[in-house]
Amino acid sequence: MPFASMTGAGAGDIIRPHESGTGERAPLKSRTLLLFSLAVAILYGSALGTIPLLEPDEGRYAEIPREMLVSGDFVTPHLNGVVYLEKPPLFYWGTAASLAAFGETEFGARCFTAAVSVAGILLTYWMGASLAGWRTGLYAAIVLSTSFYYYVVGRLNTLDMTLAVLLLLSIFPAYLFHSGKRKSRAYLLLSYGASGMAFLTKGLVGVVFPLAVLVLWLVFSQRHREYAKAFSTGGIAVFLAIVLPWMYLVQQANPDFLWFFFVHEQFLRYTTKIHHHAGPFWYFFPVVIAGFFPWVAFLRRIAVSVRGAQEAFLPREDLVFLLSWILFVFLFFSFSGSKLATYVAPIFPPLAVLFGRGLELWAGREDGAVRCRFPLALSAILAAVILAVPSFSRHRMEPAAWVWVTAAPVALILLWGAIPLFVRRLGAERVVLLSFLLLALFLTSLNRPAARYLEDYKSVKNLSLTLRGIIRPDDALAQYGTFRQGLSFYTRRRWILVNAEGELEFGAQRAKDRGMYFLDDDRFLLLWNSPRRVFCYFKRDAMPLIREKFPDHQLLYRSDEGILIVNRH
Repeated sequence: MPFASMTGAGAGDIIRPHESGTGERAPLKSRTLLLFSLAVAILYGSALGTIPLLEPDEGRYAEIPREMLVSGDFVTPHLNGVVYLEKPPLFYWGTAASLAAFGETEFGARCFTAAVSVAGILLTYWMGASLAGWRTGLYAAIVLSTSFYYYVVGRLNTLDMTLAVLLLLSIFPAYLFHSGKRKSRAYLLLSYGASGMAFLTKGLVGVVFPLAVLVLWLVFSQRHREYAKAFSTGGIAVFLAIVLPWMYLVQQANPDFLWFFFVHEQFLRYTTKIHHHAGPFWYFFPVVIAGFFPWVAFLRRIAVSVRGAQEAFLPREDLVFLLSWILFVFLFFSFSGSKLATYVAPIFPPLAVLFGRGLELWAGREDGAVRCRFPLALSAILAAVILAVPSFSRHRMEPAAWVWVTAAPVALILLWGAIPLFVRRLGAERVVLLSFLLLALFLTSLNRPAARYLEDYKSVKNLSLTLRGIIRPDDALAQYGTFRQGLSFYTRRRWILVNAEGELEFGAQRAKDRGMYFLDDDRFLLLWNSPRRVFCYFKRDAMPLIREKFPDHQLLYRSDEGILIVNRH
């Protein structure tokens, strides 16, 4: 099993990590970890295809791997038929393998991310167990797997969770080696190899983050003479062996690659607002707090337990390491000119370890005599928010139907909140374990109402299915003033873009068939008035424009997804 080799245990043996300050009453058996791993895999695989692909990211990151499979070109990524070099290909390769194995479906598109997320949960267990004992590791993995942020981002078809897990696999083994907790240089080589894969996922952050975290830890730990140890000739060789083959091949195929990838996509993306993802400095504070819902309900109990504990929360060296990791990544993205909620995924594993250690201290201190009231209050707020979702929707939803579809998640979250308050003599340890079960059921039950809420304005699946039933091979498909990547994935077709290059600008300017697939108004009107049947997609508020420029159109579909018209039947 995954961590038996790291702990020196074999199948069926007992895993004996470092003892924690509270003292381990009984070691964790490997079969228990196996059952937990299976439970997490079921949690992250269940209902994976219920929600349609969400625009824009999921549509984009499903279509690029699909085009790889169709073209057979796994070196140069393409989107809507043109070169797309914004990101390296490792995530695309994994998703392409998933699509090949499970089909061109939502499940196939998300399965790779879900599998990586499960690996991240188990690696977090390993990190917590290595630093403070198996209970900290188990509680950290429980918190991480059933927190809102990790569950949601860990099942979305985006690159950020893959990057986060590979950074964990790069940073923590290097720390184990440099801190002297592990003597084998294999940990250092593993760190460099994971850094290479992180680079092939999202570029320079795969190198900058591990190096910066380790250097900060050395500085704060006053290990000034050990900076040189952060570099390894063998490790650099492993890194280059992973990274250089693709970089050489893609540069040979695309002479502008190095400038676009390193300057435009790495430097300018961070220092400017060219991608229109700006946000205030405090943007990520509410993301992190809400990301640990609903476990934040136990923060007060944890704080009291940490203050009252006789032993240290963590050894200073380990605490400095985790805080260096968290603060560097958090501040790096807070200062960035481009901000998205998914960017801070790398800080959730170390935060979960701190959370898990706090839960262990709470579990060792309270036997259930003191009841917890805050979980019930928080669960009531969450239940009210779920029921009130139609009030925030862009489209009308029948209140009675919504209450019916959300009955299960509302009941489960209220049950979770009530147990620590009303069940007598329920110790903190049992509260944590029951929370894992109930929150896993709660999160799974949220998928159906989430699909109901999002499908009509955050996805183009319904519109695409309508279109797939009527289009012929010689029909032209166009998008006017916008680019919805999911349309290409769901229709399996390349689309003509009218007055809309956007993120495809680099590839569009170099496309040999640019004149056929990137049109201005005049050229599109020639196509529209030609004998060829033309379908055109518009944003949902474009009806006045349609009436003005295309008065003889025939309306096929209109919803919050957008508007679809055709020039003739």
